[in-house]
Amino acid sequence: MVRAAVSGSGEPTISENWSGYAATSTKKFTYVHSEFVQPAVKCPGVKDQFTSNWVGLDGFADNTVEQDGTFAFCGGPTSTTPEYVAWYEMFPAGSVEVFPVKPGDVIDASVDYTAGQFVLTVSDLSTGKTATDTAACASCERASAEWIVERPAGCNASFTKCFLFALADFGNTTMSEDIARTAGSRAEGISGFYNYPIYMVSPLKRGFISLDAPGPVDNATDSFPVTWYRAGTPIPITFGPRG
Repeated sequence: MVRAAVSGSGEPTISENWSGYAATSTKKFTYVHSEFVQPAVKCPGVKDQFTSNWVGLDGFADNTVEQDGTFAFCGGPTSTTPEYVAWYEMFPAGSVEVFPVKPGDVIDASVDYTAGQFVLTVSDLSTGKTATDTAACASCERASAEWIVERPAGCNASFTKCFLFALADFGNTTMSEDIARTAGSRAEGISGFYNYPIYMVSPLKRGFISLDAPGPVDNATDSFPVTWYRAGTPIPITFGPRG
């Protein structure tokens, strides 16, 4: 998460690459889940436009993220062809693309921590495709759970030049069945945790401009919408050493 400003406890947070919700707890998280309909993106022929829906543990206030979901981006030689793919990632390791998806497909994504192992599962309920990765991570703190729309980062092979993509026009998307669990507890929806709404912004010479925004959580369905406003522009960033 690239923070655009420091927010106080429970207050809305602004970020240059994330929007959605993050939950924190005094106990370590062991599970996070969401279901969403893959949004269609509009591609105006401008390169470096990307968006991603995902769930994960960590990353809100630490330096790892155990996550999975989908990418949607404007590809092809003229950046006018929408492309969609499911993926998982144990950041700071890179993302692994696992199978193509289509707009309108129902995607189920979860991260489960059991007996020292993270189990990352992303499934396309419309086609029956699924992919699972199991990995250990001794340094992962499990300090937060997230339900996120992101504009990802791209880098050259040596990670000496990296940037945040512009945010592809996804219109509206809804993250549903958003639940998490902490050690020794039952699963609860977002509202059952201390949670932070996150708004994606792009810096200006003075202040910021909003790229998208999450709506309020519907406690009855454990869901929330995110609405796209504008693409913004790619922004150079710097990553630390890669593991």
